[in-house]
Amino acid sequence: MFVRFAFLATALTLGYAGPAAADTAVLDKLQASRLAITLDKGTLSGPGAAPLLQASRQAQYVLLGEDHGVAEIARFSSAYFNALAPAGFTTLVTETGPVVASALEGMLKLADAVTAIAQFDAAYPDAIAFYAMRQEAEMLAGFALAAGPRFEHWGIDQEFIGTAKYLIAQMLSQPVNPAARAKLEALRQMEAVAYQKAAATGNPLEYLMLSASDEELASLRPLLAGPKEQTALGLLDALLESRAIYQKSASKVPGDRDLSNRLRLALLKRTLASRLGAQEQKLVVKVGANHAYKGINPLNNRDVGNFLAERAEGQGRTSLHLIVLAVKGKQLRFAGAGKPHQPAQIEPGSAAFKLLADAGATDGSWSLFDLRSLRPGLRKLAAGDIDMLNLINGYDFALMIPEGSASTQLVTP
Repeated sequence: MFVRFAFLATALTLGYAGPAAADTAVLDKLQASRLAITLDKGTLSGPGAAPLLQASRQAQYVLLGEDHGVAEIARFSSAYFNALAPAGFTTLVTETGPVVASALEGMLKLADAVTAIAQFDAAYPDAIAFYAMRQEAEMLAGFALAAGPRFEHWGIDQEFIGTAKYLIAQMLSQPVNPAARAKLEALRQMEAVAYQKAAATGNPLEYLMLSASDEELASLRPLLAGPKEQTALGLLDALLESRAIYQKSASKVPGDRDLSNRLRLALLKRTLASRLGAQEQKLVVKVGANHAYKGINPLNNRDVGNFLAERAEGQGRTSLHLIVLAVKGKQLRFAGAGKPHQPAQIEPGSAAFKLLADAGATDGSWSLFDLRSLRPGLRKLAAGDIDMLNLINGYDFALMIPEGSASTQLVTP
């Protein structure tokens, strides 16, 4: 998402509305490229399944850009990723903080992973972004099973707004010196009070990650100087970096939200680069729609999608970029600190989004568009519609689901 604190779990469709899309010429070409695709009992079928899977299996990186909180998109993602696992795709990259992603990776090796995720979410509210939704948790569990022993889950984002409780608990589990432990115990008590206030008001600004003073957090850092305390120091740094991104996002100072976004993009790329090696494995990447573009996205950024596209090209490999959106319906959205998420109407996107919706099937079936076929003569075809130009250059395929339903939030048994 753009500024995830400001628009927590709000859909990222295709960005800002631009000039009217190039009349019927684009629509005709979209309709000519349309293929039906069907999801039945966890398996993809229909005329669109084979070309999508064939192109995806040949890639080094597969990026799925989505609208968050839509049950059908999560179910499609599960079937799609599971079908790619036999081709060597065993690592999943998500918009999750690395610390929480590591915890999730451990849970996904359990017999009842979904229940374990629900229990973690109950113990540490608002520490998991997106995957505290049932369909998303089921997708994680299904892919971990399909990927087998080589499964890895990489989180490349900042830690989510409520994660301080978990980070402090993890720091306390490390061999820290008595002064640092005393400071951490005091922070744990402060976090409990902050959570109660956040839950009472619904205001995420009250979570400790944002409500603690700079001195209260920064004073811990020099106490973690020993060689055995480096893990705890890394956890503190994760908290401080996440805090800085959220602070700029919540700021009313002109330019701070843009700065927050730049800080976040730098973190996403840096964290991802740190996990990639010379003999790197194939990746499936599941992120918000704006993140997965090749080239410039609707927010005028070069995001993770472009980072991986360039990397693949430099290595003589390819990346595959798929956008999956619901035309209408509902999605589950953040509704306040400590509050149950709530269904909300899916909001219209840009003229490019509307054109994709108009080109979709009228019988209620899912429509897959091969956008690569529209690239020859694209500048003339787009007729100045920058959103359409960036969409077709930025994504290889687009899947339009006629109507989506809101995901459901996990609850403990």
